[in-house]
Amino acid sequence: MKHRFLALTMALAVWALIAPAVVCAEGETEITGFYQRYHDFSYQVGLPVFDFEPRSLAGGGFSLAQNIAPWFAMWTQFSFYGSTENNVGLRVRLINNQQGIRYQTKNYGPLRLYAKGGLGFSRFSIDTGQGSLGDTKFSAAYGGGAHVWMHDHVGINLDVSHVLTGLPNLTDLDTREKWDSGLVYTTGLTFRF
Repeated sequence: MKHRFLALTMALAVWALIAPAVVCAEGETEITGFYQRYHDFSYQVGLPVFDFEPRSLAGGGFSLAQNIAPWFAMWTQFSFYGSTENNVGLRVRLINNQQGIRYQTKNYGPLRLYAKGGLGFSRFSIDTGQGSLGDTKFSAAYGGGAHVWMHDHVGINLDVSHVLTGLPNLTDLDTREKWDSGLVYTTGLTFRF
């Protein structure tokens, strides 16, 4: 069952990448490389000695967007965050993949504003010292930002999003935290062609 779920997830991710090009071959494509900061990530596993205190996770990644119309785009994003460690040596790493839609304004000089929303999955890798555990959970995000175009084909991307992600079940206790939410701040360089 888990393998079918992952296969379906991969198929949807591939479709999200190629469908916009099939639907609108003449639209603009944007590729962005970025730095991100996930503010106040925390993970309460149900036993206080194993809890991860709130802290910021830093990372980077890339996104692809296809402008279907001047006011509408489809996007997919991959974020790779650094690890965080608790007091007893458990270390968590997080990879987030999301796809969604973006509504955008016309250009105001070099500036284009947008609002976006998307769904996806977070992949958790937990190092225990004795081995590694992995789990994939649902995630969602919404937010807004701006592209500041320095040239017709190169611009700076600034984005603030609220991310909600499921958390792995390590203890099966009722006191564990099932979801984490936080703000993600993004700065990137976008290429448009």
